[in-house]
Amino acid sequence: MSDVTFQHAEYVKNLPYWQKLDDVCEGEDAVKAKGEKYLPMPNAHDQSPANKSAYEAYRTRAVFYEVTGTTSNSLVGAAFATDPSFKFPPELAHLERNANGAGLSTYQLAQNGIRHLLKHYRCALYVDYPDVLPARNLAEFKAQKAYPMIHLLNAIDVVNWDSVMVDNQKKLCLVVIREFRSERGADGFSKTEQEQYRVLRLEQEGNGEYIYSVQVYTKGEKGNWLGGEKKFPTDYNGNFWTYIPFTFVGANDNSEEIKKPPLLPLANLNLAHYRDSADFQESVFFMGQPQYYAKGVNWEWYDQAKKRGIYIGAKVLLPLPENGGLGIVQADPNTLAREAMKDKWEKMKEMGARLIEKGTAGKKTATEANSDDAVQHSVLSLCVVNMNEALSAALRWAAKFVTPNVDVLTKDDLMFEISQEFNKQGYLAELARQLFEAALQGRSSFKSWWEYNQTGMFPKQKYEEELQNVEAEQDGTLNQKVE
Repeated sequence: MSDVTFQHAEYVKNLPYWQKLDDVCEGEDAVKAKGEKYLPMPNAHDQSPANKSAYEAYRTRAVFYEVTGTTSNSLVGAAFATDPSFKFPPELAHLERNANGAGLSTYQLAQNGIRHLLKHYRCALYVDYPDVLPARNLAEFKAQKAYPMIHLLNAIDVVNWDSVMVDNQKKLCLVVIREFRSERGADGFSKTEQEQYRVLRLEQEGNGEYIYSVQVYTKGEKGNWLGGEKKFPTDYNGNFWTYIPFTFVGANDNSEEIKKPPLLPLANLNLAHYRDSADFQESVFFMGQPQYYAKGVNWEWYDQAKKRGIYIGAKVLLPLPENGGLGIVQADPNTLAREAMKDKWEKMKEMGARLIEKGTAGKKTATEANSDDAVQHSVLSLCVVNMNEALSAALRWAAKFVTPNVDVLTKDDLMFEISQEFNKQGYLAELARQLFEAALQGRSSFKSWWEYNQTGMFPKQKYEEELQNVEAEQDGTLNQKVE
């Protein structure tokens, strides 16, 4: 008996890591809500109400520094410090403001995608189109109010997949996506979430050709999963798709393989720091409460003092017997947990937290700081490159639904590209000086020197174009308008 809920072995293996990273990036409340999963109970064998109450206090006093989530947000912010380049034909203009049918723009879709990649090293893009006849012109297309949509899928949502070799090409032949649909109650206010599975298949027909199909599985009255009507989407020209318009997106490549999440080591260290914090705050709590004591007294004096009330303070008279005395006992501070926290904090900064701590880079040499930036951005660069490639593919699939010949669309017609300016070398005064001297000697152009001074980057041009600029500057024809 087939089970649409079956989970791929790699999915099962990586799911705990993804869930851990989701919790850590969400922050303190999410981590503490998981209780003993991330903060073991001292004396766990003692299940008495008193010990459980003590654990609640122990967990409440612990401090979780939201380093991993803030680092992720910082990297996403770095990637989108410069606006992406987005070009599209008129039929795909809706993608600029509503790419997924739920009001999320392509810009926001890309942001969430980079965030998923940093956390999980994996996400997916899927393109679908309402079950309507292809429009014959732009006016008819708008009248239908049916648009191709690009859906961003979390790694956790894609539970199963498989591939097949077709004409020496490896193609996805099965993708199972877990979804939730909302159902409003009879009162008009309450709402429930119903689980369903969307199955994308590449099926072989009798003639040996493979075509793409979509089928949605919902739970029946008896609790069994029932497949709905199978649909076979067609492109603008009415042709069946010979592949699934779906792609995985990874930080190394866009293959089916799942790599180790780049933020996982930082998240593990973040949780270890949280556990040290719990021990440290527990010791602070007990050591921060000094114990008063009286010496040279007997129990009779103590009983009488309790009846009168024992008050401590500068303006209170406390009668004591001869040779009696009053003092305070306080434990010496436990620095072991604090030192462990400091060590882990320093390691976290080395692994990425430095990006969120102002002034840290100033303590390093320029070379060290640039090197650290390069290491941090190397992961981000791969994420950006792969997201650009996946989004470009998704845009072409979307265009294939609404244009007669998608192959004629060039990069100037259809593209979405997240800038990689964050990975460029910053302005260097010495390099600027060398460029100026080279321009004086006629070995480079003043135009290149000027652009570098303005942007901190070399102009994007071919070697031949630079030679032409040098020659034009020497004969005084640079930037002259041709009548």
